[in-house]
Amino acid sequence: VAEKYGFGATQIPDYKGLAGDAPDNIPGVTGIGAKTATTLLQSFSTLENIYAHLPEIKESVRKKLETDKEKAFLSKELGTIHLETPVTLDLSACVTKDFDRKMVTNLFQELGFFSLIKRISGDEEVSSKQNVEGGKKTKGKTKKITTKEALETFLGKTKEVSVYVSQGEGTLFGVGIETVHIAVDEESEVVVLWDEETKKFLQAFLEDEARKKIVYDGKSLLHLFKKEGIDFRGISFDIMLAAYLLHSGSNVDFSYIILEEFGEEGIAMPAQKIAVLQKIFETRIDEVSKTQTGGKTLRTVLEQIEMPLVPILHTMEEQGVILNTGKFQTLSIELTQELGVLEKDIYALSGREFNINSPKQLSEILFQDLQIPTTNIKKTKTGISTASLELQKLQEYPIIQKIEGYRELFKLKTTYLDALPLLVDTHSRLHTTYYQAVAATGRLSSADPNLQNIPARGEWSVLVRGAFEPAPGYVFVGADYSQIELRVMAHLSGDTSLMKSFKNKEDVHTKTASIVFKVKPEAVTPDMRRQAKVFNFGIMYGMGAYGLAQAAKIDQNIAAQFIVAYFKKFAGVATFIEEMRLGAREKGFVETELGRRRYTPEITSRNVQVARSAERMAINMPIQGLAADIMKLSMLAVAKLIEEGFKESVKMVLQVHDELICEVREDQSEIFARAMKKTMEEAYPLNVPLVAETAIGKNWGEI
Repeated sequence: VAEKYGFGATQIPDYKGLAGDAPDNIPGVTGIGAKTATTLLQSFSTLENIYAHLPEIKESVRKKLETDKEKAFLSKELGTIHLETPVTLDLSACVTKDFDRKMVTNLFQELGFFSLIKRISGDEEVSSKQNVEGGKKTKGKTKKITTKEALETFLGKTKEVSVYVSQGEGTLFGVGIETVHIAVDEESEVVVLWDEETKKFLQAFLEDEARKKIVYDGKSLLHLFKKEGIDFRGISFDIMLAAYLLHSGSNVDFSYIILEEFGEEGIAMPAQKIAVLQKIFETRIDEVSKTQTGGKTLRTVLEQIEMPLVPILHTMEEQGVILNTGKFQTLSIELTQELGVLEKDIYALSGREFNINSPKQLSEILFQDLQIPTTNIKKTKTGISTASLELQKLQEYPIIQKIEGYRELFKLKTTYLDALPLLVDTHSRLHTTYYQAVAATGRLSSADPNLQNIPARGEWSVLVRGAFEPAPGYVFVGADYSQIELRVMAHLSGDTSLMKSFKNKEDVHTKTASIVFKVKPEAVTPDMRRQAKVFNFGIMYGMGAYGLAQAAKIDQNIAAQFIVAYFKKFAGVATFIEEMRLGAREKGFVETELGRRRYTPEITSRNVQVARSAERMAINMPIQGLAADIMKLSMLAVAKLIEEGFKESVKMVLQVHDELICEVREDQSEIFARAMKKTMEEAYPLNVPLVAETAIGKNWGEI
């Protein structure tokens, strides 16, 4: 430990007291990272000694230590393993024993746990390494390789191999490559300890495009090897993406997949397991694909959408986007002043000062001191709820509007203005991570930091986005799909009225308002259009009268009448919704037009709320899923456009919901914007026009 990290093993609790440990929710001292913590421990040995010598520490670090002294010692305590704790565990009691398989099988049949039956059928003896479907086993020993010749002998003429990379200790000491595991089949695996010598002979293998690699989470491997100066090539199959497509919305962590498929905890012989898993998942994907028609299958989703997207997302993450931290600092100061004004207003309306961010104190102020009625307001274990959805029911009270405004600005300040500047690299760029295997509908999600959640509307939100800038001499070109999910619904339902609106370039929300409110289009007010917009999207998300009433802020009976009027005019939509609902009940799943599948076991639940939630999901998934597929296809098409004609002048930097943003050399912006618009509008053929609205700006707020 001392050789690798610069301090002894006994100092790890002191290290955690300073730098914290996020996975274990140990906070540490705010603003002190690994480098500073290590330097302090090398100088003063222990946390107690550091605080005894505070005057000797430079001012910027000293202030942080003084501010978070209590938290530092709490963090050290949390990070300390108490060796004196008595352990009475009898290891012999932990030995796995066999069980009455016939009795368990009968019980699982009675409960409907059919997938689990596969895992206990077969031999009477328990085998933790027995694969559940094909009798496959991972067996044998892992052999250590230290020379190029040994690796070449092991690989032979094998054209496709499995590769697994074992990483370091995570956030405590940073992530790095420790070992590389390689398997040529399901029984032979070698491991190479990663160092400067082995890196030299591994590089040729890792960069060989002709030698195909089966991996888990290829995008992460691209990043890991890129940091080592290696362009990892030849990824042919990704276990994570295959698992995700087979069971969207499920846990796709490698350790979880191993537990599910092999009944094992831990990751022994990982490259062999990847080889076995590939065969299992390939078989399952083919079984699903055989039931699908028109050449649009789960296989084509994997091979023509998800796998080709991996290097594009890797490049976007690596590129990042510039954040003007100076603008953020100025905005933070201005926002602090605005929050101060709102605080005074709230205190004046409440009659006393309190912690606005405390749900308990806020609940007391609103419902005890001010006696605001609690009809239809949800109750929690700690009192009456002050969640945003509940407070929206009380908009007529001035204090509620002030509180909502305060919360919105407080989130902007703490989540973005104060936090994001800490995450920029030495080139002032933020690097988000895009996740392909999280959202069950196929949409990409963003994290670390989440740039998709930065608000788009409101004066302050525009200013926040305005701090995201292109490089000097460049501009942003953004293309945003217009009402893509409504267009997809028109396409899938074949509703003549809805399709006609899009083909005639009518305002769909205005048309809906004129129908449900029974007025001419020119008589539709902004409020009517707003409510109609809620209806258009609410219907698409499978909402009933209650949900629509809450969302549109109207009486439930009126919402029910609107639904009747809506479905009378848009009969094709009504038919489509019913077909999706019945199909999900009958088949147990729904699919997108391109073959992405989501299973709906909860739709037959005896719990009415659970079943209705599954119905809403079944209605929405084919719509939102196809919209997600179209966005991914457009990313592939735009990436090809850049590669073939704008390689030196354009970089794709952001994907946010239905929008794609590129950093473009200014002299190429107009021509690229036109080409990008055309490319995205031709990404997938719909029965209605697919419209991408483009904009050019010197920052994100301008587009």
